[in-house]
Amino acid sequence: MLQFSNSTERFGRLRRRAWMVAFLTVFAVLVGMPAFAVDGTVWTTLPSLSTPRDGLAAAAAPCPSGQKGTCVYAVGGDNFSGPVESYSPATNRWSTQASLPTPREELAAAAAPCPSGQKGTCVYAIGGFTGSRIAGTVESYNPAANRWSTQASLSTPRDGLAAAAAPCPSGQKGTCVYAIGGSSATNAAEGTVESYNPATNAWTTQASLPTPRDGLAAAAAPCPSGQKGTCVYAIGGFAGSGRVGTVESYNPATNAWSTLASLATPLNGLAAAAAPCPPGQSGSCVYTMGGDNGIGRGQVGTVESYNPATNAWTTLSSLPTPRSFLAGATAMCPPGHRGTCIYAVGGIGNSGDVGTVEALDPPAGPDPKH
Repeated sequence: MLQFSNSTERFGRLRRRAWMVAFLTVFAVLVGMPAFAVDGTVWTTLPSLSTPRDGLAAAAAPCPSGQKGTCVYAVGGDNFSGPVESYSPATNRWSTQASLPTPREELAAAAAPCPSGQKGTCVYAIGGFTGSRIAGTVESYNPAANRWSTQASLSTPRDGLAAAAAPCPSGQKGTCVYAIGGSSATNAAEGTVESYNPATNAWTTQASLPTPRDGLAAAAAPCPSGQKGTCVYAIGGFAGSGRVGTVESYNPATNAWSTLASLATPLNGLAAAAAPCPPGQSGSCVYTMGGDNGIGRGQVGTVESYNPATNAWTTLSSLPTPRSFLAGATAMCPPGHRGTCIYAVGGIGNSGDVGTVEALDPPAGPDPKH
């Protein structure tokens, strides 16, 4: 039975625990089998997480020591657990890494330069719910050392938030991590936006999200037409009146938000990632996957891509496994495919938590050499 802390309509906090075995057994036979669609996109089912879970976060960063290339990291999740696993597209395998020091769910994650004193790219685990409190905790994982470090906390502790890495706001240099929206101890739908600068280990409050919400998704991609540079996109979520399809973009250069074309279906508990646009379009697009539409069991397999150049959404082939409260990341494609893929990791399906992992290859089909 699903359980929710404050409201049955909220981004569930203590829900879950059940009925996964039959579901996973059915999908086990599909591992590695691509699903082709008329729109040219290709979904492939990959090896599952060792620990099925929802309310987790994901990010792509350099693989841990002993592996090459970029890996997808799955961090935390429900049961207020701290499992961390990395997926290597080169080997098509998951590996267990050092656990999250502060176990939590409904957290956010992003990859950005490691904090001062460390080299390379780190994965940042931000906020979340520990089982007893909404946390402002921020911890960074260094793949080269397989070690977590505690960083400066959020000014406003939140769960159900989203995060993305993008250029730092005006007056700062380098790449920053943006923590967007969520739910705090005082507000079920927050508009708070903070940016973290790894060079200074400090958070700075930025212009608030015009539509306060939790259960949203975020990704960094080229700014919409008429603006330059890279923007952060805040997509969907749960506002005071219910699920929303609202999409807003934040421009670090101007510290301002813009309202964009909405999702076709209002959703919360969805995931997002940026990748090359689907066939017939050019440039980089923002992809959304899954979510909860509040109808029946609520889990959907909806997949849409947003093109910043045209301010338009395109509906793509659905997730093979409908689910919500999943995580998304972008990395090189698994064996059998070329280029960049979007990974949909974990979540809650119609029968409980899943460890399902599926990859979308937007512009290309199978590699003819395989």
